[in-house]
Amino acid sequence: MAITKTENNTYRLRLYYPQDVQNILGVAKLYSKTFKTKKEAKEAEIDFYAKIKELRENKEKNAFELGGESLLKDFYKDIWLDAYTAGLTSRNTKSPTAVTIANTKDIFRLHILPMFGKYTLNYLNQNKAFVLKIMTQKAAEYANFKTLRSYVNSIFDWAEELEYIERNRLEKSLKRINATKKNQLQEAKKEEDLYLSFEQLQEWLTAVQSDYENGQLTLQDYVLFLTTFFLSDRKSETYAIKWKDVNFTTSQITIGKALDKFGNEKSTKGNKTTIFHIPNELKQLLQQWKVQQKEELAQFEIEQTEEQLLFTFFDDKGNINQRLHTDYLNYRMKSIERRHKHLTHATPHKLRHTGATLAKQSGVALEQISEALTHSDTNITRTYVNTPNVIQMPIGEIAYRKLSQKESDRNGVNSKKDASQNELRNA
Repeated sequence: MAITKTENNTYRLRLYYPQDVQNILGVAKLYSKTFKTKKEAKEAEIDFYAKIKELRENKEKNAFELGGESLLKDFYKDIWLDAYTAGLTSRNTKSPTAVTIANTKDIFRLHILPMFGKYTLNYLNQNKAFVLKIMTQKAAEYANFKTLRSYVNSIFDWAEELEYIERNRLEKSLKRINATKKNQLQEAKKEEDLYLSFEQLQEWLTAVQSDYENGQLTLQDYVLFLTTFFLSDRKSETYAIKWKDVNFTTSQITIGKALDKFGNEKSTKGNKTTIFHIPNELKQLLQQWKVQQKEELAQFEIEQTEEQLLFTFFDDKGNINQRLHTDYLNYRMKSIERRHKHLTHATPHKLRHTGATLAKQSGVALEQISEALTHSDTNITRTYVNTPNVIQMPIGEIAYRKLSQKESDRNGVNSKKDASQNELRNA
């Protein structure tokens, strides 16, 4: 029977193209498509035979609306991208953010379109071996392969949804490809490379202070580094702090916003608002910086209000008081490393790992560290705490000690019993 019911309570239609139709269309022998209802499957079956009749009479491929002959680059640009931007190609309830869309465009521009853009959807969908070969090569050189693979699948899923192709024949095969490059990088990582030791951290703090005192680091950049270090927050959250978020009376900073890669304000990860205690060392520097920033802004007739960001910069076009770009602190840390060759390589995110790991080594509970890092649960925190668990007493030893205790208790009872019997005999 052409229509069969699946285990998922859908209906699969399987039909065969006649040989002459295969030759005209250049398609495989089998037509297979799944429908939600039997009625839809039956209508598709009738439509299938009607199109075959029309094709034989007119010898025109258009009877089958062969959208699959579209080039992948054209389908991506004209069809898929708008649907993706509107959130139609994903199961997520929210549409992708501007940053996510920009990153997606980069992946297509740099990777997917150079690989497959000049081929038709039909050609790629019917040539698994070719696609697998190219994608396997990409997996060996590109660490973010899983994301790339998901977009390739999304293209063909959407093409199937819009009936450009009969079905996505690549999905199952693509799942077989391992993320080789990413796995290699993970295996090559050493635990000690993920955070700074106490000694390495001290070297960094000394170098940063030295650069500031020697005029190689501005007060703003000095305070920016220390704020990110002390709070162990995400750099995007530090970038978004305004003076209204700083309470010098209670020595607290409230973080509830972050900046995206375009400098736009957004909610923090997990939509959390967190109040951090400011240590005295940082508090004094923030007070000093607030005074200096006010003077600097006044030179350009800009008033420092409570809405003023703590950290801004002059961009390449000469614009003043601009929001920091996403890699601003990374660049400052790289310049410090160049001046101090002995420093262990570090990034803003590595500072976050460092704070978590050294806190754990100092005996701070995982739950407390998780709260300080504003994680949703401790499972995430465990990936930040790059230090082994210290087991004070192994489980086997606990059982052994308990066993010894019970044996000792039994011997004690027997000794008392023997003593009582001896007393009776001697009486």
